[in-house]
Amino acid sequence: MYLDLPDARVVVTDALLEMQDNIADTIEARAMSCIYGDAGLGKTFGVEQALKQLEPDLLLSLKFTRSRPGPKDLRWALFDEMGLPSKKPGTPTEFDELLRKSLPRRRYVILCDEAQQYRRECFEFVRNLWDACKRDRPAVLFVGGKEAYDTLCSDPALASRIYIRQEVLPMHESEVLTVIPKFHPAWEGVDERLILKADTNKCGGAFRMWAKVTFLCLRGMTVLRKDCIDEEVLDWALRRC
Repeated sequence: MYLDLPDARVVVTDALLEMQDNIADTIEARAMSCIYGDAGLGKTFGVEQALKQLEPDLLLSLKFTRSRPGPKDLRWALFDEMGLPSKKPGTPTEFDELLRKSLPRRRYVILCDEAQQYRRECFEFVRNLWDACKRDRPAVLFVGGKEAYDTLCSDPALASRIYIRQEVLPMHESEVLTVIPKFHPAWEGVDERLILKADTNKCGGAFRMWAKVTFLCLRGMTVLRKDCIDEEVLDWALRRC
């Protein structure tokens, strides 16, 4: 949501810096890693920022509109993302063989976003495909809620192949006070007490909620005819969250 918030800025947080380092290490090692945490903490946005330096046609982004995708969905998505010129194979065995031959040709990065929606068979499918590619493997990033991490850890064959595990946590209060005034100019010069009040009552260190509260504060400034965020504006916004 905060990308649609007028005047919002991309800000550097400790989690984002760690994410960038971990993703770079994963790509260099051609490994599988997992970035996980609660919704609204900026996982997907952070990963996308970290991958911006990657050539677009090397990123195989597996995103699904349907919930609980299965291995068939992953096969079709990989086929389409790689732009393979052949006709889609008719059987899973033929399909997997085509993918095993095609993936090692380039230094692909497979992004499995919203991985908490994956069935266990999807994780096993990716692991088997990664194993089969041997030395010329793609890098794989699983990004999602804690359910994705729990599924990976519950299977020894999967858990042993995860190179880096990063849990994305909410911003600490001290980081909120530093980051939020940089995130949006409406918070510049606002009393720290009000910033902490917003974080304690609604935001909880999560960027998605901070975007929502900021949007409502901007609306409140218009309705209440204020030129800055004060206690009245903040209370108006918090009542509507």
